[in-house]
Amino acid sequence: MLPFQNYYGFGSYSSRDGFPRTLGSMDMVIHSGDGGSTILSNSSTEKKSVSASKSHSEAEKRRRERINGHLRSLRTLLPSTTKSDKASLLAEVVHQVRELQKLAADVASKEDNGCSSSSTNSTETTVQWPFPGETDELKMSYCDSADPPTSSTWSRIKVSMCCEDRVDLLKDLSQAVKTVRARVVKAEMSTIGGRTKSELVIEKISGGCDEELSLLKRALKSVIDKPMSGTSQVLFRNKRQRLSHHQLYQS
Repeated sequence: MLPFQNYYGFGSYSSRDGFPRTLGSMDMVIHSGDGGSTILSNSSTEKKSVSASKSHSEAEKRRRERINGHLRSLRTLLPSTTKSDKASLLAEVVHQVRELQKLAADVASKEDNGCSSSSTNSTETTVQWPFPGETDELKMSYCDSADPPTSSTWSRIKVSMCCEDRVDLLKDLSQAVKTVRARVVKAEMSTIGGRTKSELVIEKISGGCDEELSLLKRALKSVIDKPMSGTSQVLFRNKRQRLSHHQLYQS
């Protein structure tokens, strides 16, 4: 009997035991050198392809569910947006955010206490973000209604400083203020994620000069640059991110 030829597709062939076997459409017969035959099937490749397609579909479904969840949350926050499409909803969100930014700027300007910045014109209004930033900073402004920053004396100034939060921060601030024989008449602190921003209004007990103001600035700068102690590092490492705003005291 003549041997069967190698081929792909439907058909049958004689195995080594002499019994005929049927080939599938995706099977391939390979004859080895010793007279044997091997069947290679693409079923495993098909399974991998189907599994990858299914995983992609599930990931896309989860992504759409996430987006729809965010959109539902936005609809609950904004008025009269329950039946609006996505484009209209996002446009309304942008509009509301801009309105809130304007409102926050107005509130910040009203709470500026009439203080004029020592680095800008006294007629300009400086809008300050009420929450701490990622960088350390120190700003000092005059609160005297008489002369702007060129005055040789000062009775009340406003200090805005941002630094790492730590347990001994208030103690260090108090000591820095005492170096120029002054007192804090108003203090507000905002803390988020281990960072704190302090807004202080400091009043000189018996009048002051620019030399004492420079001394106060150096003292406050040393408070900002002071490294955290080991106890403070452990304390704030174990704390969850938090947001708080405290008005400590006001005269």
